[in-house]
Amino acid sequence: MEKLSDRAVWERLARAAGFDPATFRMTRDWRKHTATHQHIVQRWDGADSALIFKRLYRPMDPKVFQTLIAAQMRAAEAMANQSEAVPDILEFDTEARAVLMRAAPGETVYDLIDAGGSTADLLRRAGRWMAAFHRSGPVETRRYQPKFMRNHVAHLLSQHESGEIVLPDPAAFRRHAERVIALGAEFEGRQTVSSATHGDMHLRNILLDGPRSWGIDFSAKHSAPVGFDIARFLLHYVGVFGDLDAVPDGAVIDPGLLAAFFDGYDLVGADDPSVGYLLRVRILMDWAAIPARMLDRSKGQGRRLKRLQRLAERALA
Repeated sequence: MEKLSDRAVWERLARAAGFDPATFRMTRDWRKHTATHQHIVQRWDGADSALIFKRLYRPMDPKVFQTLIAAQMRAAEAMANQSEAVPDILEFDTEARAVLMRAAPGETVYDLIDAGGSTADLLRRAGRWMAAFHRSGPVETRRYQPKFMRNHVAHLLSQHESGEIVLPDPAAFRRHAERVIALGAEFEGRQTVSSATHGDMHLRNILLDGPRSWGIDFSAKHSAPVGFDIARFLLHYVGVFGDLDAVPDGAVIDPGLLAAFFDGYDLVGADDPSVGYLLRVRILMDWAAIPARMLDRSKGQGRRLKRLQRLAERALA
């Protein structure tokens, strides 16, 4: 089958959803192109509607696209008519790996913090959206088992030793990884909560609009301890914006800001074992994802690595 251009796919999906594409103009065009991921996201504005068109080019596995669609459709239906919501999917094409959805109003938490908004209030409101999302599907009380992520950290070390991957500053990484592996015993067997998981929960994937909030860009449809989403989100904040001097030894985030987040997120507390352990594991996962060679890093990746290294020295002391 002939490969259609992005414009042609957008027009076809718009017509299928009952819109005349000629009455819309593209106002934003985001593109991601890495060794493993490539996609475009476009915003199209009409007189009465704003739409988002997204097309995935890599990974090419259709299951990745199907998971995105299924996860967002489930969440949108479960969270309909709430102040914490998810945009509706209007049309999609699995073969073209393209989807058309309503645009979420508002600004991302990232942009609002970057513009000087109250970090405590923004984290509190993000916490409310996340709690509503986690409640939108089955919620199960479990005993936390750190062995899975402990084994993941150990696997990163073995991959480096075998030459399968190369880690930035491997000696420091190993020292912190051994500490994380040992810390697992402190969180073993304590009660946590498992729920639907977002899969890519960072500051740009929650938008705030007055009293309403919206979650976007789902990448998972399975259940997992709530700490996976919480740790991903909070560590993104710390890694980009956080005042590392305000983080006490043994902690990962300023205690006042952690309390603000959990003032909004009320499904578990800050002492939840999946939150505590995964915040520390996430430091190493983000570290390992940065290119080892300095020339292969962007300036942003270089800054993030330095911040992760500083945070590891403090959090894993």
